[in-house]
Amino acid sequence: MFILTLCPYFAYAQTSVRGKITDTRGEPVIGAVVLIKGTNTYTASDLRGNYTISATAGSVIEFTYLGMESQAVNYTGQSTINITMKESASALDEIIVVGYGTQQKSSLTGSVTQIKGSELLKTPATNISSILGGRVAGLSSVQESGQPGADFAGLRIRGSRAGVSYIVDGMPRSINDIDPNDVESVSILKDASSAAVYGMQSAGGVIIITTKKGKTGDSKISYKGSVGASMNANFPKFLDGPGYAYWYNKALELDGNNPVFTAAQVGKMTNGDDSDGWGNTDWIKETYKIGITEQHNVTATGGTDNIKYFASLSYLDQKGNVESFTFSRYNLRSNIDAKIAKNLTLTLGIAGSVSDTRGPGYGAGGSLAAGVSTPDWLSVAEQAAYAHPYLPMSIGGVPVASRNAYNNAINPIAAATLSGNHKTVSNSIQTNISLKWDMPWVEGLNLKFTGGYDRTGTVSKNFSTPYKVLLETIPSSTTADISYALTTDARNQVDRTLGEGYSQWSRVLTQTSLNYANIFGKHNVDAMFLMESRDYGSNKFAAYGKGFYFTELPELNMARVPSDSPISGSSDANRSLGFVGRVKYDYDNRYLAELSARYDGSYKFAGNVSGKRWGLFPSLSVGWRISNEEFFRGFDFVDNLKIRGSVGVLGSDPVSPYAFLSTMSFIGGANPTPQVIFNGQQQNALMTTAIANPNLTWEKMVSYNFGFDASLWSRKLGVEFDVFYNYTWDILGAQGAMPGSMGGYYTTYINNNSVDSKGMDLMLTHDNRVGAFHYGAKLNISYAKTRYLKYQDSPNTPDYAKRIGKSPWAMPGLVAIGLFQSEAEIDNSAYIQGARPRPGDIKYEDLNGDGVISYAQDRALVGKSNRPELTAGLDIYGGWKGLDFSMLFTAGAMNEISLTGTYYNYNDDNTIYTRPFKAGANSPVYLVEQSWRPDNVTGTFPRLSLTPPNTNNAYASTFWFRDGKYVRMKSAQIGYTLPKNLTSKIGSDNIRLYVEGTNLFTLSALPAGIDPERPGVTNGYYPQQRTIMGGLTISF
Repeated sequence: MFILTLCPYFAYAQTSVRGKITDTRGEPVIGAVVLIKGTNTYTASDLRGNYTISATAGSVIEFTYLGMESQAVNYTGQSTINITMKESASALDEIIVVGYGTQQKSSLTGSVTQIKGSELLKTPATNISSILGGRVAGLSSVQESGQPGADFAGLRIRGSRAGVSYIVDGMPRSINDIDPNDVESVSILKDASSAAVYGMQSAGGVIIITTKKGKTGDSKISYKGSVGASMNANFPKFLDGPGYAYWYNKALELDGNNPVFTAAQVGKMTNGDDSDGWGNTDWIKETYKIGITEQHNVTATGGTDNIKYFASLSYLDQKGNVESFTFSRYNLRSNIDAKIAKNLTLTLGIAGSVSDTRGPGYGAGGSLAAGVSTPDWLSVAEQAAYAHPYLPMSIGGVPVASRNAYNNAINPIAAATLSGNHKTVSNSIQTNISLKWDMPWVEGLNLKFTGGYDRTGTVSKNFSTPYKVLLETIPSSTTADISYALTTDARNQVDRTLGEGYSQWSRVLTQTSLNYANIFGKHNVDAMFLMESRDYGSNKFAAYGKGFYFTELPELNMARVPSDSPISGSSDANRSLGFVGRVKYDYDNRYLAELSARYDGSYKFAGNVSGKRWGLFPSLSVGWRISNEEFFRGFDFVDNLKIRGSVGVLGSDPVSPYAFLSTMSFIGGANPTPQVIFNGQQQNALMTTAIANPNLTWEKMVSYNFGFDASLWSRKLGVEFDVFYNYTWDILGAQGAMPGSMGGYYTTYINNNSVDSKGMDLMLTHDNRVGAFHYGAKLNISYAKTRYLKYQDSPNTPDYAKRIGKSPWAMPGLVAIGLFQSEAEIDNSAYIQGARPRPGDIKYEDLNGDGVISYAQDRALVGKSNRPELTAGLDIYGGWKGLDFSMLFTAGAMNEISLTGTYYNYNDDNTIYTRPFKAGANSPVYLVEQSWRPDNVTGTFPRLSLTPPNTNNAYASTFWFRDGKYVRMKSAQIGYTLPKNLTSKIGSDNIRLYVEGTNLFTLSALPAGIDPERPGVTNGYYPQQRTIMGGLTISF
């Protein structure tokens, strides 16, 4: 009885357990966590790998260390437990998704970087492109807009001229309509050896998105939801009413004119009584308020050895911080993997999305760079900057409008709420199915067929409704007060108009491949042959009407009359075919080699001219795992060291379809006018718009890459380093200017120019654990410089204005050498003939030395792109018990932001960011406070003036090309995971609460409020957003 009484005591008595933790080489593992499972009892191994912990018989002791496989031991009372920890498969044998397959990281010979989908969820994520920047070496990102549904980033790999190709689950697809919660991994293929298998679409590099798949185990359901606010991340401060009056009068004074605004009028601005016609409205604040974003995602996953499944449903809703701008999206995805027979495997993927983008009749605002023809006043962002702050928002319920220099009525709030509505709804379905047959008579041989069908249909509806405003007449020196007249908004429309259209496209893609993989002793062989076909078709049409009686019934059958161009429509179709071969070999996991090639045909080139339509793109890469050599065994601190090199050829066909043929169009374009008379009837006429060039063929790029990968001190330090050189020739483009003797009849498109790019990528990683605290950091630095080696410069072009040796994105402009300080200095300097400057105006360098500043002879290619040549990202993360945190900093340098420049009509002019009160606009505070004035000769901006006597300061120049280097806290997140002993009470195995944000602060040398990623030439744009979100994840 006594012994039985003591049994519970012995059963629960704790004893001390000792031991040593080593790796497979016998070296001590320092800082390994030893935990009694299900309790808060833990310790860590010391400098010799030794540990001591108290345990109870029957408990489970867990041993964990970052980068090594965890182990669990059932404790039965032994006093000593020694552990040998093996390196985790994820450390060196992590599976990397590459073109048409996967590889172990240790055997990679190309330049490929992969990030896990979980890293994308460390930030508020509405689309994938905007959250990749700063996380990967060699990938640059520029996001010019924060508009809901258009807040994507433009991505470039290693400074390439060509755009990035995107592959999702093996199919060419957009990445911005994917819910980031569905992403398993993102692979970036940066060199020719890794990207060549994609042939004609891979010259700009390839990004592969792999979505989540099911895993063997019990069914698991997870929910993730978040909601938060958005606001402008950066935006200049504009003048208030009294400030406007002061600086406007000051500018008049410096121009030699009488002031306009009186002290009495300034008093009326601030008396709080709008009935007198005066006000003090902060139009920026009233236009850009607080937006709301919410996201919800539910996933289910599980499976058996024979069938696995993953399914997700998600919803995103963005209400912009500018009223009426919204975006919503529903996503549905299902991935199934099934073993349907002994040697037959089926994979099925179905994804669908429905997106709804809405806005008012006026656009949000954006770039007015070359190629964009939207008038500058048709933008809410533009109107917010143009609106006069001394006006009230409305009088008697009627919106009050500012008058700009074009006599347009400006009111951003009315533009956002009364101008009509724009609605675009897109419905997309993406499907892919694959069957893999493992041939039973040859080990390692399989035949695989993959087919995909994608279809997107889009309905657009634009209803434009004119509205009335009270248009101001600005006071003058002879006018005592402000006055108003009732008029129509800036579009000057009489009728309500409606445009409604539908567009759709579909693509069928097939891939048939024969694959072989086997190991013969120390020889590892992997081979693939694949044929891929693509069939694409699209069509669209639209109809327009006007004269609607009711705004409540915006339907085309309610239009009284058709619009001036009542209908439009077009269609397109193309096909392509390609063949891929790849052989990989490694000996004893030491000597690695890969040879691949793709043979592609493009419909854009002539099929009856030998060697033009089809192109062969081969590549070769080799690697050497030095750390696996016998002579390297003594370097125990080196976990892995591999050097690698590659060379390959890529192709691209960025030219209009059928450019190898002569094309014709009606004289007059979409609205042809009769040109000839036949049989007494007026007839339209066709004219040649492009002259055939049957010798057009592929752009080609040869790419060289050399790099090494290293892992040191049990993965405490990781290094990936690459240097590259890319040479592109036979660049497709329009024929340059030809002598008049050619008569204008010469081929329109040719293969002619060449460029090269060179640079480096560096990735440093650090992971460590100190007791229960684990932390890490990832630093990436990239440099890429691109220049023309050959270009069709005119022989008469000065060397400093020629493209050769310059960046393809170099901006033309005059070279500024400061501001004139005196009339004497002007007398002794060159300036534009007929446009004598004044003290405080910009002084330009006379590049050709003829004593005169000439737009034709003194303009040079001196401005840099707004895309940095040098980029960096720093990701810092860590956790302690249930707490976790992460921060991402991004940086860019060797880029410039143009505050002014060349517009869509190819004329240089000021913008609201370079000239105070431009065209009747308000002014940024920095532009007037820091302007040159007789009492402020050290001013950093040109002379304060309302009506400059000439355009001296309006030209694009180095004065306005500002250094765009910046550091941005791109995102931050902090979370807490509740203890399992609490969550298990409600049947949950994980509950996590978190707070996160994006664009939290930015440091740059630009004028206050100017975002370093803003559009190039603009008078108003939808700024990037700072978001603050709170969320919850829970799984069962």
